[in-house]
Amino acid sequence: MLHNEARELLVQGYEATHDAKGIAKAYPVSKWMVYQLAEQKRKTGSVALRTSQQGRKPVLTAEDRENIQHCIAEIPDITIEEKRNLSASCSTVERAIDAMGYTLKKKSLSSPNRAPLRRAPVWVWVWT
Repeated sequence: MLHNEARELLVQGYEATHDAKGIAKAYPVSKWMVYQLAEQKRKTGSVALRTSQQGRKPVLTAEDRENIQHCIAEIPDITIEEKRNLSASCSTVERAIDAMGYTLKKKSLSSPNRAPLRRAPVWVWVWT
């Protein structure tokens, strides 16, 4: 991988000679890389590495995260399915909630003084 100064020199050499094969031999790159860097220079005005554009983009926006936080503050025992209104999956929303610092607490809907139920108790997730 070339550093930014070498990329700039490569493109200057290509713009002066238009000999992609010769420039590719002078720098340890393919001629297609020369074409790509020249096109990047033409489109963006720079040949610098674009590291900020790498990786997968987040699904939830800042507004979505704010909406989630507001819902949790308003109704702490809300479930993800009840008040999602998002295009993201439940697991994505759950990871965002974990990143906000909230923890899960199980809360049984049955009274502790009642006789045990024959069926499994219903659990509600409470965000604390």
